[in-house]
Amino acid sequence: MVKIPVGDAFTLEGESQPASASDWAVVCHPHPAFGGRMDIPLVVRLAESLHQAGWSTLRFNFRGIDGSEGAPTGGRAEHEDVAAAASWVRAQGATRVALVGYSFGALMAARALARGTPAVGLAAVGFPTTILGEEPERVAQLEQALDRRIPWLFLNGDQDQFCEVERVRAFVAGRAWTDLQVLAGRGHFFAGADEEEVCRRVARFVSAL
Repeated sequence: MVKIPVGDAFTLEGESQPASASDWAVVCHPHPAFGGRMDIPLVVRLAESLHQAGWSTLRFNFRGIDGSEGAPTGGRAEHEDVAAAASWVRAQGATRVALVGYSFGALMAARALARGTPAVGLAAVGFPTTILGEEPERVAQLEQALDRRIPWLFLNGDQDQFCEVERVRAFVAGRAWTDLQVLAGRGHFFAGADEEEVCRRVARFVSAL
């Protein structure tokens, strides 16, 4: 277990798996209010898959969750936790940092990217457009993140009640550095063979960065 400082305010708990000295992936979990934690099966398996692909990994709990200090803000400030995690891996020697997020974690990773967090790519699993909504500032932040022009992978099921796939298609249209992959008949949650397929695709994307 590692401690990740968020400025001088508090620390987050995280779990790291070293492999490469220079290449690190930060894996961000789903919404804490709905059971999202760094130790849910898909988050753990994503980190394992990336580690097996030769990347060092860090997964962490957002503020106020389990051993992480601070108080949850419902997404208003959790992008700062992603930025802090990325800073922590750079302090370990990372020269290339990939962001990987599932649902809420993908949205917070995108906001961190919009605020200037350096990254070589972002893999967004089950990107929650329903949380994004139509609020202009939130949409503008996503557009800003996309226009950093680093490689993006959106990986969604076409039956995902939290991801409006057509909205994602509109976001990637005209952005050649983005890739939308849609899993037919799948929803927001992945288990068994679906979990392995998601991890395989994310590992392949990150390995190509």
